[in-house]
Amino acid sequence: MKYIPSMKRSEHIFLSLILIFISFGSFSQNVNWNTITNYDKNCAITFPTIPTEVFKNTSEGFKTTTYSQYGQSSYFLKILTFKSEPSDKLAKAKKTLHALVTKLKGKNTEELEWVEGEHKGVKAVIVIPASGDKPEITVLCNIMVVGGIQYQIMMLTPTEIYDPNFDGIFMDSFRFL
Repeated sequence: MKYIPSMKRSEHIFLSLILIFISFGSFSQNVNWNTITNYDKNCAITFPTIPTEVFKNTSEGFKTTTYSQYGQSSYFLKILTFKSEPSDKLAKAKKTLHALVTKLKGKNTEELEWVEGEHKGVKAVIVIPASGDKPEITVLCNIMVVGGIQYQIMMLTPTEIYDPNFDGIFMDSFRFL
């Protein structure tokens, strides 16, 4: 920064700090997005970084694949394979959503239909109230059942830093192949 004689030293420092914060703000949004493709389950999604991948068999006999990225904001794709195909797929997706709201001790503030091609599911905004030293959390959740497979996409972030444009990149990136 060029020295301007009419500026006081404190003004000079203040302007320098502002430039640093502006630079940091634009840097923090400069993310290497990574598309993860699961050919076995016929889907793809884009994470803000490379997620971990975990395969599990549940005690109920279901098989799950979970892709997750933990940080200040956390991102998940959980793919659950049922033993048998649910007859009412939309009802199953809604039941899963309502169980999740209860488990998180949150409030479903918005619930909409989620459509991907010919498939219908549910998407919601869940707010988990602040508790003690934990901040209020906003959870975006999309759930869809296709055949015998349930797809659950979730993003959790402190409400005070929630950025619908940034976090929407992840939530809107899910697609079937």
